[in-house]
Amino acid sequence: MEEKELTGYASIDKPWLKYYPSKAINALLPECTIYEYIWNCNKDHLEKPALKYFGRSWTYGEMFSHVDNVAKAFSALGVEQGELVSLCMLTMPETVYSIYGLNKLGAVYNLIEPRTNAEMIKDRINASNSRVLVVVDVFLSKILQIVDKTNLEQIIVVPLAESMPIHTKIGFKLKKGRKIPHIPAEKRYQYWGAFLAAGKNADPILAPYVKDAPTAIIYTGGTTGISKGALLSNDSLTAMALQSMYDSPRLYEGERFLEIMPPFIAYGLVFGFFIPFCASLENTLIPVFEPKKFAELVLKHKPNHVVGVPAFFESLANSTEVGNQKLDFLMCAITGGDRLLASTEDHINQFFKDHGCKYTILKGYGMTEMGSAATFTVKDECNIPGSVGIPTHLTEVKVIDHDTGEELGYNVQGELCMTGKTMMLGYYRNDSETNKVMRKHPDGKVWIHTGDIGYMTEDGVIYIVDRIKRMVIRPDGHNVWPSQIEEVVTRHSAVKDCAVVGMPNPDNKNGKIPTAFIVVEDGVEATDKLVEDIDNFSKIYLPERDVAMAYRFVDKLPLTLVGKVDYRTLESMK
Repeated sequence: MEEKELTGYASIDKPWLKYYPSKAINALLPECTIYEYIWNCNKDHLEKPALKYFGRSWTYGEMFSHVDNVAKAFSALGVEQGELVSLCMLTMPETVYSIYGLNKLGAVYNLIEPRTNAEMIKDRINASNSRVLVVVDVFLSKILQIVDKTNLEQIIVVPLAESMPIHTKIGFKLKKGRKIPHIPAEKRYQYWGAFLAAGKNADPILAPYVKDAPTAIIYTGGTTGISKGALLSNDSLTAMALQSMYDSPRLYEGERFLEIMPPFIAYGLVFGFFIPFCASLENTLIPVFEPKKFAELVLKHKPNHVVGVPAFFESLANSTEVGNQKLDFLMCAITGGDRLLASTEDHINQFFKDHGCKYTILKGYGMTEMGSAATFTVKDECNIPGSVGIPTHLTEVKVIDHDTGEELGYNVQGELCMTGKTMMLGYYRNDSETNKVMRKHPDGKVWIHTGDIGYMTEDGVIYIVDRIKRMVIRPDGHNVWPSQIEEVVTRHSAVKDCAVVGMPNPDNKNGKIPTAFIVVEDGVEATDKLVEDIDNFSKIYLPERDVAMAYRFVDKLPLTLVGKVDYRTLESMK
């Protein structure tokens, strides 16, 4: 794209578009459902491998056959266009079949985190008023606790071992200590096999494409407030797929994808359960992912592509399992969903280089409300350590003054706002929260207010400073950004990891104490002398009032179920 003179305002200049070909900028959004999208992408090579699960494989033709059978089974239960069906599932083939079987019928899947507590599961089932639930058997006990407090009429139980090879299935069932309850002798409960058999003769109607028709409810992380259900449309997801054609480099038919992110977060749904099929990749599903086993999985499956949060790639770079083995098969290692410190990024990239990988780690930034990724390191020239890349070509980003709402110029910190074709329809049945986040600006467009503080350079490259809600106000009234402290502290040679939160002020009700929770390197002793050394080191790179006011050593930083740093747990530590 030909460069033009800048006005100084990103919403007008859109400087990031210079990185994209005109073909991408002018591409029309496909008018189809996500089921139709992946069918159109794969209908001419149905013999190609699509899914892999515990060593068992399915072609695209076989995958679509399973999807069709599941659509029949849901149709036999009376599921129709627009109905909300709850899925309390893990990363497994039956989840793929359910998502696309429901989409084929025009139904909406309500994605629930099965590892959360029973009360939260109940609330999310009731919020969607679902009468049908699909749940993996290892979490059935939670459903049994709350089912009578819901309107559920049909509960379909999927054994985690359902699609495993026979020898793996036998070993799984015989493993000591594994207690999985049997379904009650009630008509509303049935196993997956019986569910499919009951729909064998059904003849479902393929739902037509309807603009802005909802397809999924995904709940926001709730790390900075009450979790809300973001309603995504077919158009939101197909726009994400269209972006991936131009914004995600090195995606080629038949390559291997390692799916470790769960389906109940936007990152996992879009980049694990949709885009790999749009790119005709072979998708290896890992139902229960343990970050400490990431290196083992990478060496075993040798994926060309994998997405995750920074903690996963940091664990890979610090692992002893890799040794001198080559990682030259890795083409696309993408991280997002959490902070990636520049020092950690450099460490990961050096690890990749030392192990024969030609490419550096790719980064993105986004949120559930934008269908997941809204920025990406599209090319090497915008993959700058510490940045999150440029806006995807179907997304617009600007920086505003959080107090006045006025747009700010380049390299000035403010709140990031985003708009584009991947944007959610709103929070399901929650207009008040929707209106707080989705606001119409004087330019006539509706913008998502991210709650993140950052800035953009004249080249369109974006840097995230911190979340507005993570800002710590000290007892003296001074504002401190935790991420800036974390970045500096982790540069110290004795520090392996660090997270900063505001802790209660013991001497005064006003303000909080910015406290650095530190994990030291192996063999380093956590002493008062080390605290003094880290504090002095911090003052070299930060103004004195911007350093931590307290330091605490921990064995490891607590993580959420999807691998992000759990700041709430740190804040609750005595």
